[in-house]
Amino acid sequence: MRATKSACLRLLLELLLLFEIQHCEVTGARHNMNRMQMGGNFLDSREEQMVRQLVSADVQKYMNQSADPCADFFEYACGQWGRYHKRQLRPDEMSTAQQLMENKISEQLQQLLTQPLPPQQHPNGYNGPSMTNVRKVRAFYDSCVVVEANAGERRRFLMKILKDNGGLRNVPNSNWQHNRHWVQTLGELKRNYGLDILLGLEIDLNLQNMQGKSIYLGEPKLTIIPAEHCNALATREAHVKDEVHTQVQQQVADNLRDWFAIDTGEAARFAGDLIRFEFELCKRMGEEDTQKPAEESQPTIPYYAARSRTGQERLHRQKPGMSLAELTSEMGNQLDFKMFVEVILENQYQPDVYLRSPEYVKHLVRTVKANNRITVGGYIMYLALNELNQPPEEAPSQRARQCVLVTQRLFPQVLGEMFQRHVQRDNAKHDLEAVFSDVIKALEEQLHVEWMDENDRRAARTRLSQYRVTLPDYQSLDLSALQFQKSEDYWRRLEIALKYRSQQQFEGLKGNDYGQDGDGILDAFEVRAALSPRQHTVLVGWGLLQAPYYNYFYPRALKYALLGQRLASALVQAFDDEGWNRHPQATSQWNELTMSGYRNVSECQRAQYSSYLYNEPGEFRNATRLREIIAEGSGLNLAFNAYLAWLEQQDPNLRPLLAKETLPELNFTNTQLFFIYFAQTRCWAKDNQEAILDSMPLMQHTPERWDVNGPLSNSAEFGREFGCALGTPMNSGDKCLVY
Repeated sequence: MRATKSACLRLLLELLLLFEIQHCEVTGARHNMNRMQMGGNFLDSREEQMVRQLVSADVQKYMNQSADPCADFFEYACGQWGRYHKRQLRPDEMSTAQQLMENKISEQLQQLLTQPLPPQQHPNGYNGPSMTNVRKVRAFYDSCVVVEANAGERRRFLMKILKDNGGLRNVPNSNWQHNRHWVQTLGELKRNYGLDILLGLEIDLNLQNMQGKSIYLGEPKLTIIPAEHCNALATREAHVKDEVHTQVQQQVADNLRDWFAIDTGEAARFAGDLIRFEFELCKRMGEEDTQKPAEESQPTIPYYAARSRTGQERLHRQKPGMSLAELTSEMGNQLDFKMFVEVILENQYQPDVYLRSPEYVKHLVRTVKANNRITVGGYIMYLALNELNQPPEEAPSQRARQCVLVTQRLFPQVLGEMFQRHVQRDNAKHDLEAVFSDVIKALEEQLHVEWMDENDRRAARTRLSQYRVTLPDYQSLDLSALQFQKSEDYWRRLEIALKYRSQQQFEGLKGNDYGQDGDGILDAFEVRAALSPRQHTVLVGWGLLQAPYYNYFYPRALKYALLGQRLASALVQAFDDEGWNRHPQATSQWNELTMSGYRNVSECQRAQYSSYLYNEPGEFRNATRLREIIAEGSGLNLAFNAYLAWLEQQDPNLRPLLAKETLPELNFTNTQLFFIYFAQTRCWAKDNQEAILDSMPLMQHTPERWDVNGPLSNSAEFGREFGCALGTPMNSGDKCLVY
C-alpha cells in the first residue's frame, strides 16, 4: 500500500512541478511582493533560491551517475565526494561527511573563542555569571594557543605529575617510592584528574533503590592499545606480537625516551612489559558487547541491573550491591577496593557499590596478582602521563584547532552555551519539532509489526506518547570554584581544569535527581541526536542543524532524510531489547512471544551484516554494533514513512510548496532525493581508496559502506524508487527490519 502511495505522490509532484514552474515564473515577475509565507519566511526569496541552487549543485557534483544505483548505491551517491575533499584526505586515514561537519563546528567555536564578545544588551549577550564563565574558558584557550608543543614546560609538567605520584624506578630524580601501593596512586589519579585506569568508576542513579546516587565499578575508559584491538572478541585470534601491538609498543618506547630521556634498551623493555600486561586485560574487556550464539545464550539478569519489577526481585535475591570491604574479600583480598574508593573521596564510604562488568573485575584481580607491582604501577603512571600529555600541534596553523578540541573536552557546557547562543534559530527548532512529531506517528504505526504481542504493543504506545525532542539547556552554569592566575602557563591551567572537572563529578554522589541523565549526554555543538531514556527525550545538538547538513530552505525530503532518520534512529533504541527490557523505568518486560519474535528479526540483521562483512553468517557477534545497525535501518524506514505522511497531509492547492520538494537542475523525484541525501550525509573517502578497490573488490564491503547500502537494501521503497530488480545487490529478497 505504501508503494502505491509513494508512486502516486511522486506522479502528482511531477505534474505539479511542470505546471508550477511556468506559473511561478510569470506570476513571480508580475507580483514580486505577493509572496507565500511559511513560518515567517518567503518561499520565493532570493536567499531560498540561492540555498536551493547550492544544495542542488552539491548533490549533483558528489554523485557518480555512471555507477549502477542497484549494484552499489554508495558509489552512485558518493562516488565523486572524495574528489572535492582531497585537501582533507590524509594517508591511510578516512575522511567522512560527518567529520567535515564537526570540523566546521570546530572552526565556529574557534571564532567564538577569539572574536570580541557581544555587549550584554545584545540578543546574544551574556549575563554576569555567564560572562565570567566565558572569560575563564577563553583564558584557558589563550594559554593553550601560545604554548609551544615541545617547550621545556611540558617535560617539567610531566615530571611534576610523576613526582607527585610516586615516580618510576627507571626514571632518575622522579621521586621513586618503592613501598608506595599502586592502589593509592590509582585513586589519587582518579581524584585529581578524573582518569579511569585499570578500573572504571562512575556515579549514577542507584538502580536498586531507584533513588540517590551510587558508585559503579567496571571497565576503564583508558587503554594504550586502541579499543578496536583491546576487547574480548579482537584478542581471541590475536597475539601480543602481532604488528598492531608491536607498533603500539614502539610508540610507548618512543614516548618514554621523549619525555624522560630513558635509554633505548630500557624504554623498549619497559614498553614490552606494559603492552603484555594490557593485552591480558583486554581479553575480558567488552564481553558484554559480544553476542553469544543462540544455543549458548541463557536468559540472565546483569549483575548490577535493577531493570523491572521482576528484575528487581531477582536482584534483591542475588544481592547485587555489596560494601567495599565485602567486595575486597569476595575478590580474595588481592585488590583493596575500600582503599581505592576512599582515597578518591578523601573520606570513608559505607554504602554498597555495584559492579557493571563483574567478569572483567575478576579478571583484573587475577591479572594484577600474576604481575609484579612495578609493572602494575608503571602501567598506571604511563597511561596517566600519556593522557595528561596534551600538547597542541607543533605547527602553529594546526595549534588553534587542537586547543579548541582540548577546550571542548574540558568545558563542554560553556562552549555548548556559547555555540547555542550564536546559532539558535526559532525556525530550525520548529522544523525539528515538526519532523519529530511525524516520526512519533510513523513509529506508532510501525508498532503493528508482527513480532510484537498486543499487550506489549499497548505498553509501547503508552511509552512512545511520553517522548519529546529537546535541545541542550544550559541553566545556572557555575565555574566560581575554578580559578586561574595570570602568571600560570597552559600546563598549570590544564592541571587545575582537570582537578576541577574531577571534583564536579564526585559532587554527583550528593545528588538525588532521577531525571538528570540528560546532563552530559550531548552538547549543543555536537552533530548528532541522542536518546535520554530517563527523561523520555531525544536530545539534538545544534550542530546537526547547521549548513551544509541542514538549511531551513531545503526541501522537506532532505530534512526528513537527515533529521528524521537521526531522530528515528535514536528513538528506536528505547524500543529494542536493550532499551525496553533493561531500562530502569521498565515496569514490565516483553513477554516470551514478543522476545521470541524480536530475537528472530534481530538475528536476521546480525546474520545479514555478518555475511556482508565476512561472507560468513556466524562470524559477527558485536551486540553494541548490532544495536546501531538495527536503529539505523529502522530509522531510515520510519523517516521515509514520516515523510510520506507529511506529503499526504499537504493541501494540494499549495502547489509552490509541493513543487519545491525537488531541486533545480536535478532530474530526480523528491523521494529519490530523500535516499540520495541520506547517503550523502554518510559519504567518506580515503586517499588510496580507488587503488584498493581495483585490486581487492571485496574490500568494498566495509562497515562504512554498509551504513549506506545496508539500510537502503532493506528498504522495499528504495528498490521501487530506483527501479532495482529483485535479487540485485540493492534489492535482495530477504529484508531485515525491526521497525
